[in-house]
Amino acid sequence: MFGSRDKSRRKLEEKIIEALGRPDWLESVSVGEDGRAVLVIEADPAAPEAAEARRIEAEGKVELVSGVKSVSSVLTAERAAVAPAKEVHLSHAPASKRVRKGARLSDEAMQQGNVPASTPKSSIPGVSRILVVASAKGGVGKSTVAVNLAAAMAKAGMNVGLMDADIYGPSIPTMLGTVSAEPVTSAESGKLQPVEAFGMKTLSIGYLSDPDSPMIWRGPIVMSAITQMLNDAEWGTVDDPLDVLIIDTPPGTGDAQLTIAQRVPVTAALIVTTPQEVALADVRRGAAMFAKTEVPVLGIVETMSWFEDPAGNRHYLMGQGGGAATANALGLPLLAELPMLQAIREGGDSGKPAALSDETTDQLFHELARRVAMGLDTLQSKPAPEIVFED
Repeated sequence: MFGSRDKSRRKLEEKIIEALGRPDWLESVSVGEDGRAVLVIEADPAAPEAAEARRIEAEGKVELVSGVKSVSSVLTAERAAVAPAKEVHLSHAPASKRVRKGARLSDEAMQQGNVPASTPKSSIPGVSRILVVASAKGGVGKSTVAVNLAAAMAKAGMNVGLMDADIYGPSIPTMLGTVSAEPVTSAESGKLQPVEAFGMKTLSIGYLSDPDSPMIWRGPIVMSAITQMLNDAEWGTVDDPLDVLIIDTPPGTGDAQLTIAQRVPVTAALIVTTPQEVALADVRRGAAMFAKTEVPVLGIVETMSWFEDPAGNRHYLMGQGGGAATANALGLPLLAELPMLQAIREGGDSGKPAALSDETTDQLFHELARRVAMGLDTLQSKPAPEIVFED
């Protein structure tokens, strides 16, 4: 059965190549099981208008091929003698139109991404405070914390926004059940309208790109995409601003994290970790990055702290006390210890945050939300604590 299905997809791909006239600029074609065709088109970065015209024409031809349900495309840099890393582009849609998946960033956004690091941070319209949820290591539950924290704050009556800045692995659409959402632009302002989910305003690179297409982006493109989602979206208004915009960042201390820390008026950061030493070593690096970029750190959230069996016995599968010891060494509070709960995993997979559907998880994240809100309020009335690193 699977062989015949693969054979039919290959035939459809061949039909698409024939419809395009087997051009040299077509690097590859792939067709998913749902009939979605993805084109990889070679483009000259020195002639973006010609590349865009070629992309639109190619998509139009492929849409007419029998068996194709939808089409998207990726523009890659033109090959050189020594091939540079390929880059793809995200589009800025015209007013009152849906954002097409697979187009390019606006010229204005490209310029925003190239602003010198010394440029003063400008405020984000309609946003009162910005909280960055970060982890210097992947796989520690950072996005889970960001989603459930935002949901708990929204449930408590706060006006909350959630932005997924994890360019290479956007998971928030899945965790909120909004994978098929496509933001629209306002006919009046021309700005992106965030997707509403569980009382939150959300934006993710996952809404603007195809899930099957790899994000092979260089640093400047990453910075431009993040800047555009922040500045070209209607997060709030002067009369009704967001109380807090939570930004889920990629793991590590690379371009995306530095862009946000250096160029965005971040109120504070929250660092997520697991108890084992291999993760805690990265926490110290992450805290050092925020210290160097003068971003206050509210505290540390430890995930996967323990597993409790049916008899009520706790098993510390990832180690014990590591988060508390690291927080103490950095002079930071340990804001939460979150156990391994099946409800949290199920909530992330089903698209409904566990903080809204499970009593135990609700209590855990309600308390975390309370502590975070208090910490944000405190930062506005006194200087942020200084992080000291000792040998």
